[in-house]
Amino acid sequence: MPLLIATLLFALHCLLPTSCVAYSCTHIPGGLVQIDVGVGQVFGVNKNDSIFTRFGSSWTQLPGKLKHVTVGPAGVWGANRANLIFKLVGADWVTVPGLLKQIDAGGDQFVAGANHGDAPFCLPKENTVGYSGSNSAMNWRIIPGGLKYYSCGPYSCWGVNSDDQIFVRKVRHDCEGDDHWQEVPGRLSMIEVGTDGSVYGVSSIGEVFRRASTSACEPEGTGWSHIPLYGGQVKHVSHDLGHLWLILKNDAIYDCTH
Repeated sequence: MPLLIATLLFALHCLLPTSCVAYSCTHIPGGLVQIDVGVGQVFGVNKNDSIFTRFGSSWTQLPGKLKHVTVGPAGVWGANRANLIFKLVGADWVTVPGLLKQIDAGGDQFVAGANHGDAPFCLPKENTVGYSGSNSAMNWRIIPGGLKYYSCGPYSCWGVNSDDQIFVRKVRHDCEGDDHWQEVPGRLSMIEVGTDGSVYGVSSIGEVFRRASTSACEPEGTGWSHIPLYGGQVKHVSHDLGHLWLILKNDAIYDCTH
């Protein structure tokens, strides 16, 4: 990967011509297969399952191996190739009872994710906050439905199933939400909800989309805006504090702002 940092501008295809925004994308040295950003922090894993976090302008490798890592109000969590779950406590990964293939810590101090059978789960904040590897029981709650990817924010949880159909449900202080899935038009292969409630996703052909006008009153938003970044070469996105992080199909990393 070239070390030269290039900055490029891309126009956002918006719902209204007057609302278009330009994204400025900076190439970040390194290579990752998955990235997650939240509460001002950046974490990711590479193709060898090595774990990295970003301090300033450089990457720091952490001990351990994970295939999926997440950071948010619930802390830093991850899942490995055996679907075992871990939480970062100090400088150590401590084992958490349960099995997930994908995990998300972006909810209101609760953790969500999907297991190897595409069953979505959540762990309420009374189990996540302060957890340090004790033998206390973990109250994982199964969510009805089938999802291959499940991500939560401050007032909504979004997921995609094996057919790339998109669903949303309202959540408040209870990680299980309101027991109602609303299908959202479109198709995405992965989706991420930011800690500010923003929703971004990637299609099966590598195109990036943003959900417009999501709010606590209307978490489903009003439509999808296509962001034409890198010609359908994106495989993973995450958003926090105005930064949209992209992982391309060749593992290249970009940090985009507007």
